[in-house]
Amino acid sequence: MGSARWIILAELAGRDKERFYASREIAAVHDIPFNLVSQIVSHLQKSGLIQSIRGSSGGIRLLVDPAEISLRQVIELFDGPVGLTHCLKQPDYCQKSDSCPIHQILERTQEKIIADLEQATIKDLAEAYQRLEGEKVDRKPGEKLPLR
Repeated sequence: MGSARWIILAELAGRDKERFYASREIAAVHDIPFNLVSQIVSHLQKSGLIQSIRGSSGGIRLLVDPAEISLRQVIELFDGPVGLTHCLKQPDYCQKSDSCPIHQILERTQEKIIADLEQATIKDLAEAYQRLEGEKVDRKPGEKLPLR
């Protein structure tokens, strides 16, 4: 599911919230297999982030303000708790975590990552995709995007 979930959410975030958009259209535009889009849509619908209506006049749309959906929320929806190691995901996994130097370092690192993922939103992601698309439009054929 990797990047497809982010593309779908960013795509919906950049569109009119009152309209429904065909999943097949989003799949075709972004070259994502339709079956994968369907799986992602199912997950997002069950979570209450999007609404999905079947049929010729149906489609999908965001139900939640994209500024209110954190990247952490989406990661945890699909992948479970954010954790760099098993001992950070499951406190009972290792009996030595209190005296383990690497555990303490990774725990501080994980706290920073989680804080960043909590602050970053789908709105931020949609804006970044829009900037990227703008840069693609302004490029000459064959010219690569600049690294940041």
